[in-house]
Amino acid sequence: MSFMSAGVTWLGLGFTLGMAGLVTYGLAVLPCTAAVRQEDAEPVCRPARRTALVLAVLSSAALVVGTVYCVLHVTDFG
Repeated sequence: MSFMSAGVTWLGLGFTLGMAGLVTYGLAVLPCTAAVRQEDAEPVCRPARRTALVLAVLSSAALVVGTVYCVLHVTDFG
């Protein structure tokens, strides 16, 4: 597998995880903004926010790896 295909694969994974994180965070915010008591919504929102944060960290790591692979492909002098 070349550096370019590996880089594009990692970038795609990073963007996919990023979208999943945004959707998870959006769904986590819905119960907190609805017309329910904040005390009832908080136990539901907390794990979903934590999951969204983990997905964001994984997305960032995948984007960095993909960028490194693409840079390695561009700077290949062989």
